[in-house]
Amino acid sequence: MIDARPAARLKRYAPGLRQPSHAHDGAHLSLVLAGGFCETDSRGAHAIAAGRTGLRPEGLRHEVRFGAAGAVILTFEPPPRADGRPAVTDPAWSPMLPRAHLRRLTPMLLEDGEAALEAAWDLLALCDTEPVRPRPDPWLRAVHDQLIEAPAGARLTGIAHRAGRHRVHLGRAFLAAYGEPPSVFRRRAMLDRALCLKALGLPAALAAVDAGFADQSHFARACRDVYGLPPGRLMARTAQVAFVQYPDAGPRQSAAAVPETPCAAISSPSCPPFRSSQTPPPPPATRSSRRP
Repeated sequence: MIDARPAARLKRYAPGLRQPSHAHDGAHLSLVLAGGFCETDSRGAHAIAAGRTGLRPEGLRHEVRFGAAGAVILTFEPPPRADGRPAVTDPAWSPMLPRAHLRRLTPMLLEDGEAALEAAWDLLALCDTEPVRPRPDPWLRAVHDQLIEAPAGARLTGIAHRAGRHRVHLGRAFLAAYGEPPSVFRRRAMLDRALCLKALGLPAALAAVDAGFADQSHFARACRDVYGLPPGRLMARTAQVAFVQYPDAGPRQSAAAVPETPCAAISSPSCPPFRSSQTPPPPPATRSSRRP
């Protein structure tokens, strides 16, 4: 019988937040809705952006450094298997999920009941394989980074011209490397920024204009298009997270005390994919996760 209590929790993380090395006392699943962070674990450093889903097993030790916009993350914690074995054994991050799937699944994931549990299973099913894409050329990585860092002022025709490429060439190359056209990617980057600003307390109208939208209604339409909910409803269940979340993280450290990681140099990370041979975790637990 499926427990019908809430299975997910939406959290916001402050810009520049740094979490020192800590271990997990349970496996969990994370869906990044906005913002991003750099995670360093035994596999190395990984830059994680909005639209990606990750599995972290029990006992994983990692450091996390959030970007300049912070992050908004939806989390689940799977219960132990009936035979006592871990639900998740290997850490992994998915590619960016298609917008259509995010739009349909996100509202269900925030519901209270069986719908959230079933949506979580489907979310895992979508993350089972990593598409093979060509490694972007340096000029294309620079375009990608520019669209993330300053989507409001980005004009794709001008960007293509400055890169010495035709606008059509830019569109084809970007689609092949990143899985969506640059105009769609830019719109998602604008939404990403606006949601992070709203999570920090900025009024929706100001967040919309800062991110490059014409007005608040433009922002709301973009949010519904990607996540199936307007910004207010999507952010209604957001909770503030303290600097050091975990009791086993050691003495409290200031941001300056946390060692720098090489994530700043990563513009197109290659993270281990979800493997179809990996035992899928059972449906999400009924209690909220305290982790990113």
